Amino acid sequence: MARRSRRLPLWPAPAVRRRWLRRWRRAPPPVRVSIGVLLVAVLTLGVNGIYQVVRKPTELFFPVSGTLYKTPSETWRVYAPIFRRYATRTITPELLAALAQVEASGNPLVRTYWRWSWALKPFELYRPASSAVGMYQITDGTFAEARRYCIHGHAVVREGAWNDWRACWFNALYWRVVPSHAVELTSAYLDLKVSAILGRFAVTRATSAQQRHLAAAVHLCGAALGATYVRQGFRFTDTQRCGDQDPRAYLGRVDAMQAVFARLAAEQEGGAVPDSH
Repeated sequence: MARRSRRLPLWPAPAVRRRWLRRWRRAPPPVRVSIGVLLVAVLTLGVNGIYQVVRKPTELFFPVSGTLYKTPSETWRVYAPIFRRYATRTITPELLAALAQVEASGNPLVRTYWRWSWALKPFELYRPASSAVGMYQITDGTFAEARRYCIHGHAVVREGAWNDWRACWFNALYWRVVPSHAVELTSAYLDLKVSAILGRFAVTRATSAQQRHLAAAVHLCGAALGATYVRQGFRFTDTQRCGDQDPRAYLGRVDAMQAVFARLAAEQEGGAVPDSH
């Protein structure tokens, strides 16, 4: 006769609980205080973790996110069709690939690090450093704005009525962790911002390289500092920073990656490497 497997109880038996209670009462006050503080700390961290995951559900992907980093050649091999499909005249496939590689090494589930903060709000003490999510590290604010646009035929299209075949469809279903969604949102957002900033300063003869630099600056620093970049003659000063990053070094990394992806694209097509300028 087969023996039944004994399942471990989820809650200690009454006798075990009574034994623990007697030991607790006999423990010296400093020990009880220390244990109490430890239990409160563990409970607080647990509740905070649940709150942060509810606020940013993509943190649940952390067990697998570390396995999805890619080399430039892998990023191009996997995502080149998407980069090409959602490129515009300004936002080239190589630029989209370069930004994805610089921001996340082609990882669609990349996470931001968590940090401690001496804030008065309890749920701000330990949390993700940013709301940024996905291959392009799109923040909540950028996502809310960018999801109103899409790319049709390599041109930016705005959200419209459901029966308007020329408008964007199902944008409410876009996810930043879906590579095709992230590429399309980033391309549309940067194309619009570059066009708006150049129009604001009546710049009609910006070179292709200057437009790509502006797009990268907007991606890192936001539209306001992107406008400052144009006003300063398409350059950043020695002291300007975007968060904790040097924007000049960032543009250099993006340029270097664009050259890498231009070479990969040429090799894939069996042609010569195009001039990046």
